[in-house]
Amino acid sequence: MTSRYPSCSMLSALHTERLALSAFTEDDAAELHELFADPRTHTIGSGPFTAFAQTTRWIANRVATQREHGLCWYAVRRVDTGQLIGNCGLFASRTGCSEPEIGYLIAEGHRGRGYAAEATAAVLRHCRAVGLRRVWAGVRPRNTASRRVAESAGMSLDHVEIDERGDLVFYAIDLAPTTTR
Repeated sequence: MTSRYPSCSMLSALHTERLALSAFTEDDAAELHELFADPRTHTIGSGPFTAFAQTTRWIANRVATQREHGLCWYAVRRVDTGQLIGNCGLFASRTGCSEPEIGYLIAEGHRGRGYAAEATAAVLRHCRAVGLRRVWAGVRPRNTASRRVAESAGMSLDHVEIDERGDLVFYAIDLAPTTTR
């Protein structure tokens, strides 16, 4: 399939000191569904998934995006336990694949330990390495934890839009190498 967007070629696995990030596969569906069905964890979009098929469709969409455009969405696992604690990755949002949006979700019981910031930083470092020039993050104003993650990753407030659910704050980071004279 030919894409109308330039594609990048993201690795299917990234690592940090505490986290292993790997591209989602169908094998992750049961563990991921536990996170997506938890109303304390899955608070974005239309809220918690009620059917396992929603989770398998979500994974299939991410696998297709990686195959077609090179953008990867990662399962985030603790290195010490192998436990799936969340996800982090890129999707083609309002600006398409050339300037993707980053998203992240950490299970409610694992929040407040810096995992989202660590995973986000790893994905953004890789974005720079594969030549992506700009990455966005859309965050609801009341989601102060996600706003802090975006800001700690070096993202700056760009603008605010209003959609059917209210204000949506957009952060952006320019990843293009800077030239010095």
